Amino acid sequence: MSETIHILALITISESRAAELEKMVQVCAGHSLKEKACQRYEISRDAEKKGRFTVSEIWASQAGFEEHLASDHFAALASYAKEHDAVLEVIRQQPLHPAS
Repeated sequence: MSETIHILALITISESRAAELEKMVQVCAGHSLKEKACQRYEISRDAEKKGRFTVSEIWASQAGFEEHLASDHFAALASYAKEHDAVLEVIRQQPLHPAS
């Protein structure tokens, strides 16, 4: 039995690039939600700091998560973020609540 993968990603980019990154994250989310292994892919804009976003993800398996990382839509987002000096922090979480 494979274990679900829970990810929280924090992406911070300059305020001047925030609107463009937001569009790209939304496009990535739309494609990601269609992936077989994707159980959750929710993006949020920081209400207090322009240019900061969170992505909360749940993947059915490690293999599914790795397929996502290899996808064209994720590669496009990662390339944009790198090209524009975005700071990315990825936290692999272990839920403590059994219903998670």
